[in-house]
Amino acid sequence: MLLVVRMFRRLIRLLMTQRPRLSAPESLVRALLLVPVFGTLLVLLRLRAMILGPLRLEAVTRDGLRFRCALPDLIQMYLALFGVWEPDLTSFIESRLREGDGFIDVGANVGWFSIIAAKRVGETGQVVALEPSGAIHSALISNAKSNGVEGRIRAVRAAASDEQGMFMLHVGPAWNVGLSSVVARKGLRAEAAVAGAPLGELLDADEISRARIIKIDVEGGEDRVLRGMIGLLPRLRVDAEIVVELSPRWWPDVRQTPAEVLRRFTEAGFHVYEVANNYWPWRYLWPNRVSRPRRFRGRLDQRVRRLDLVLSRIDADAL
Repeated sequence: MLLVVRMFRRLIRLLMTQRPRLSAPESLVRALLLVPVFGTLLVLLRLRAMILGPLRLEAVTRDGLRFRCALPDLIQMYLALFGVWEPDLTSFIESRLREGDGFIDVGANVGWFSIIAAKRVGETGQVVALEPSGAIHSALISNAKSNGVEGRIRAVRAAASDEQGMFMLHVGPAWNVGLSSVVARKGLRAEAAVAGAPLGELLDADEISRARIIKIDVEGGEDRVLRGMIGLLPRLRVDAEIVVELSPRWWPDVRQTPAEVLRRFTEAGFHVYEVANNYWPWRYLWPNRVSRPRRFRGRLDQRVRRLDLVLSRIDADAL
């Protein structure tokens, strides 16, 4: 099966382009050629996972980073096939971080953003990666070691929330373990109780004051993470930015809106920007065609499936 994956990966890499601009017809042709290749591989990997379990292999990304991947998990499969994850957000984070900065990764998964950040902030910077799943936390540590940045990343197995306590972790399916969450929902299985607390109790004073970016991706628990952060706002850098994926469809309070969750942040001077994010595989054929965050113009008083946002006190022209 490894040989099959490598063959399909070569085909997919041939369809990829590093050019930041390409015409609509060219994009369409590349996408149409990808569909049968990607679809066939996905079916084979899911069948293999059902019979023998996940296929494990090492992936080398476009920047030479190494990740031990378990396919067909979505993030790890994209890293193995395309060598990148969430190109627009990756580009934004890379553009923000400098030597000596701090990066807080809430819901770090296997460590893509944590490792990218560790490379950017250098030996004088610091990264804190929070991941409550035991298996994913272990993969995170392993990937950090493979890339020589384990000394820059403090990996914490805990869940950020708005109160201290024990939370039941619900694990996602093999095809997307990133769906794991402390919020129960259909399709997830309860695995184990994990410790949780507000972010301010999981970080030390220096980690809080140094943080340039706080990234939050916790599959439905982000409303509680943000509530638990309100007391931290006066202690953050003036230029600190919060990157958050809101998933209102999974919030337990069905009446709660994004506007209510973000109100204390907008009152504190944070503007709301939207980050482009597309998980369709053909988007990854042109990873360097990225866009900057733009001021959010939609309605925050309605529940939607997902919002990928940047909260920033920086003016739109400077963003």
